[in-house]
Amino acid sequence: MKTRNWRGPNYFGSWPGLKYSARTTHPPSDIQYGIILTNERYELSQVRPKLTVLKSRDNILFPSVALSTFPPRVLATLASRRSGIGQPDVTIDMLHDDVLLEIFDFYRKLASWNDGMWNWQELLHVCRRWRYIILASSRRLDLQIECDRSTPTWDLLDVWPPFPISLSCYPWRGEGTRGNHNIFAALKRRNRISQIDFSDITCMEVGYFATAMDEPFPVLTDLRLGTLKTDRDRKPAVTAELPNSFLGGSAPRLQLFVLQGIAFPALTSFVLSASHFRHLHLLDIPHAGYIPPEAMLTFLLPLHSLRGLTIGFSSPKSRPLQMSLPPLTHALLPSLTDFQFIGVDEYLVDFIARIDTPMLDSFRMTFFTDVIPHHSQIHKFIDRTDRLKAFIQAEVCLCSWEVQAIFKSPANPGLDIICDTSYCPVLSIVRLFEQFWPIPSGVEQLELCEEAWDVRDLLVDQEDLWLQLLIPFVSVKSLYVSKGLVPFVASVLENLTGESVTGVLPILDNLFLEGFGSSGLGEETIRSFVSMRQLSGHPVIVRRWERKSVPGSSSGGSPFR
Repeated sequence: MKTRNWRGPNYFGSWPGLKYSARTTHPPSDIQYGIILTNERYELSQVRPKLTVLKSRDNILFPSVALSTFPPRVLATLASRRSGIGQPDVTIDMLHDDVLLEIFDFYRKLASWNDGMWNWQELLHVCRRWRYIILASSRRLDLQIECDRSTPTWDLLDVWPPFPISLSCYPWRGEGTRGNHNIFAALKRRNRISQIDFSDITCMEVGYFATAMDEPFPVLTDLRLGTLKTDRDRKPAVTAELPNSFLGGSAPRLQLFVLQGIAFPALTSFVLSASHFRHLHLLDIPHAGYIPPEAMLTFLLPLHSLRGLTIGFSSPKSRPLQMSLPPLTHALLPSLTDFQFIGVDEYLVDFIARIDTPMLDSFRMTFFTDVIPHHSQIHKFIDRTDRLKAFIQAEVCLCSWEVQAIFKSPANPGLDIICDTSYCPVLSIVRLFEQFWPIPSGVEQLELCEEAWDVRDLLVDQEDLWLQLLIPFVSVKSLYVSKGLVPFVASVLENLTGESVTGVLPILDNLFLEGFGSSGLGEETIRSFVSMRQLSGHPVIVRRWERKSVPGSSSGGSPFR
C-alpha cells in the first residue's frame, strides 16, 4: 500500500504526523482509505477534496458541526472517537443519507465559488453508497458534465447518464485551436448543453461556432462569448459578428449572457425571447454594433428579473448623435441591483434619464476622459436612487493610465467611478471630485493608494493639486495612505500653516501610513503637522497601516471570471 504525506492546507490544527493511505482499483469497486492520527487508525471513506477534523482538549473528533464553520474546500467532518471510556468508533458511515446529501451540497457550493465547477465524479469512486446518493440527487447537486477542447467528447458523453453539459474554451490552458473537434461534437448535443463559456476565442472561431449553433438550445442558461484581444489596446484586430440565426433566434431559458467584443445585429429580438434574464453584460461593444440608448431600453424593459447589467463600449465614437430631452416618466427596472457602464457620459446620461432603479446598490462608471460635462444629470440619477446614499468610506487609486474613486456605504457596495487620465493622475482625481461634489464631503474614512510603480514619477511637483485633493473631505476622521504616496501627502500636511492646519481635514483623528516606523518613514515625516494639530486642540494620532488589499479589489470584475 502506497503512503504519501498530506500536502494540503493544515485544516487539522496542530496534530503532527497526519498521513493518509489509499488502495485504489478502477470503478465500480470501492476505494478504501485510512487516516493515521496520533497512533490511532480510523478506516474512513476519503476523497481528494480537503477534509477537516475538529479537535478538543480530550481528543474528540466531532461528526456534527455547523456547516458554516467549515473552512474553504472542506468536505465534512469525517469521524469521532473518545478514547479510554469504552465508546465504540464512530465513522462517517453512520451518518444518514440526508446528512451526507447536505454535506455534498455544501461542498458543491464551496467548490463552485472557488473553481466554477465541482468535481462530483471523484466522490462517486469512494463507495457504492455515495455513488447512489449522488446519482439519485442529480438536480439537487447540479450534476453537469464539463467538456472542453481536451475532452474526448464522444467517449465521455456515452459513459455518463444524460446530465447537462457545461462547455468551455479557455486560451490560457494552452490548447490553441487544437481539439475544436471535441467542441463541435459536444455542440451536437444541444438539447443537453446548459452552460457555454467561449472566452477569448478568435474572430474566426466565433464564425465557426456560431454556424454550429444556429438551432435552439432549449436548456441553455449561461452563455459567455468573447473575442481574443490581439493589439496593444486590447481590442480585437477585426470585428466579429453573430448571425441573426444564432441559437435559432431565441434562448427561452437563458439567465446569463456575456457578449464581449462581438457585434450582434439581432440582439434586441434575441434578448426579448428570454424573459428570465438575470444578468446581461455587453462588453467592448464595437462601434459597428452600437445600440442607441432608446433601443437599449426597449429590450431591457420586459426583463423584470434583471439584476446585473453592463453596457460597455470599446470606443468614444459610440455616442448619441444628439441628446434627447428627459422623458416625463421613467421606465422601471425593478430588480436591477448592479449596473456598470463604460463609455462617454452623453450616452450614460441619455440612458439613466429614462430609468428608475429602486433596488440599485452598486453603480460603476468608466469614462474615456476625466472631463464629464453632464455630471449634474448623473447626480440627479444618484439622488433618486435610495440605496446610493450615505457614502462614509472612499478608496482612491491612482494609476498612470486611469484614476478610480470608490464610495461605499455601510450596507451597499456603492459608487465606483473610473476615468482615463492624460498626463497627471492627481489633476484627474481632483477634477472628478469637483464634478461629483458633494459626495466626498460625507466621507469619514479615506484611503489613498497607487496601483502601478511608474505612477510616482507623475505625482511629483504637484503640491497644490494634492492640497485640492484633500480639501473636499471635510468629514474624514481616518486617513489611510499607501507607502508610495506617503511622501506626497506628508509634504502637503507638513507645509500647512495658520488656519489651513485645521481647515484641511478639520476633524481628522487618525492618520494611517503604510510603512510608518520603518527606514525613511519615521515620526519626522509628519512631526510638524502633528505638533500643530496638537496645539490647535485637534490632535491627530499617527499609526502604521498594514495594507491587505488594493482599492477596487472588491468591486465588480469581468463577468468572464
